[in-house]
Amino acid sequence: MRIIGAARRLAYGTIAGLVLAGIVHIVTVLLIPLLSNSDATSAYLSLGTSGHAELVSPRSADSGLPVPREADPAAVTAICSYDLSAGPMRVVARTGTLPLGLTLHRRGGGVLYAITDRAAIRGVVEFLVMTEEQRDERAARDEEGEAVRELRIVSDTMQGLIVARVLAKRPSDREDAGALASGVACGLAE
Repeated sequence: MRIIGAARRLAYGTIAGLVLAGIVHIVTVLLIPLLSNSDATSAYLSLGTSGHAELVSPRSADSGLPVPREADPAAVTAICSYDLSAGPMRVVARTGTLPLGLTLHRRGGGVLYAITDRAAIRGVVEFLVMTEEQRDERAARDEEGEAVRELRIVSDTMQGLIVARVLAKRPSDREDAGALASGVACGLAE
């Protein structure tokens, strides 16, 4: 009887320990993106602060910047970081003959929004990135009954990246693709 009781306590203790270890493991894995200082946003935080996206290439590794993992040799990539603590950010991209795609990445990982040059109006893709509070403030200032003509994207994080990718169809298009990608303007709205 004592042996059965001891075995039962050992089994319960082992199961409880495994459940606790599983919970700790899951919580740790889920917190890694939030606590990490080596995510893409942290690495590229200094890019694009001058008001225009900055090119990132395999040669960027020499300057200490990581090269995007999914770097397509036919695509030119430019990055602009944003920090919404100072206010909403306006992003303006002129289109050309080469395909252009813009993606917004939130801090900690994950794509927030994506848009291509197919959504351009008169050759321009333009939108605002803002927090929910900033969107509510803008909505309160809007004239009642008047249609809002700007695309407003709500970010759930204060910091993130705007990544512009331009596909160079031929090797001779790389210079034009670089000019198109680095021509993306990103700065405070108003």
